[in-house]
Amino acid sequence: MALAERQEGVVGTRQLRDLGLSRASIGRRVEMGWLIPVLNGVYAVGHRPRTLRGWHHAALLAAGPRAALSHRSAAAHWGMLSPPSRVHVVAPRSADGIAGVAVHRPRLLLDADVTDHEGLRATTPARTLLDLAAGASKRTLERALDRAEAQRLHLPLDALRERCRRRRGAKTLRAVLDWHIAGSTITDSEAEEAFLALVRRAGLPEPVPQHHAIARRRDFAWPRRRLAVEIDSRAFHDTTAAFENDRLRDNELTLAGWTTLRFTYRRVVHRPHEVARDLARALALSGSRLAPAAAG
Repeated sequence: MALAERQEGVVGTRQLRDLGLSRASIGRRVEMGWLIPVLNGVYAVGHRPRTLRGWHHAALLAAGPRAALSHRSAAAHWGMLSPPSRVHVVAPRSADGIAGVAVHRPRLLLDADVTDHEGLRATTPARTLLDLAAGASKRTLERALDRAEAQRLHLPLDALRERCRRRRGAKTLRAVLDWHIAGSTITDSEAEEAFLALVRRAGLPEPVPQHHAIARRRDFAWPRRRLAVEIDSRAFHDTTAAFENDRLRDNELTLAGWTTLRFTYRRVVHRPHEVARDLARALALSGSRLAPAAAG
């Protein structure tokens, strides 16, 4: 039937009754194998669900019209994480327990936290991250957020940080969000100041800011060592034009015998020891081929 096709081969008892089938008619179809019980009040037509979406539809039908995919299942629906062994849904407190389905009771669930997407009700990507934070590891949250950003999913990160203040897992989620937010709105001068402070703390040779090499301005350079550093922030490097231009600039320097290192602003701020380590290694390597005079 058309309804089952739209729902990946599953239908609910209430839907069958709305189509005019009596309980006895439904029972006969079950006996004949036309309808296969898969969850409480949910049947598969002809064969058990063969896709993840089919099981998602089945779980939502079993949990009731106000239910929505949540937690790891919502993350799988949005392409943020791999699917769990059981379908997770958030449902009103009146919903009964469902064998094979993890039912979560909503805590401060707003209307805006749930949306219809590709024929399924699911918590929004932002709400999904909030729910995941209660039990997921930092690495899992980082992976989910990375994939959400890669797919350009709507993630109001500042609002999300505010909402997670008193929730379980708030500290872990805030740390992950701080890492992702850093560098999205900073200026050139702020990035340069942070990098120079890092260089000085590490006791490394002072670079030349805004040095012109190969007819272009570089954020920082050690001209005699033919070493350049570019500090990237999403505010200025998250466009197609910037993506292309960055690679053109790097190629120009490489062909002229220079080495270019790129660091993100958030790495400078949150992982300065890694930046200092890589920079020290690059300076040591470039020291063996010092240019006789400033190049560029």
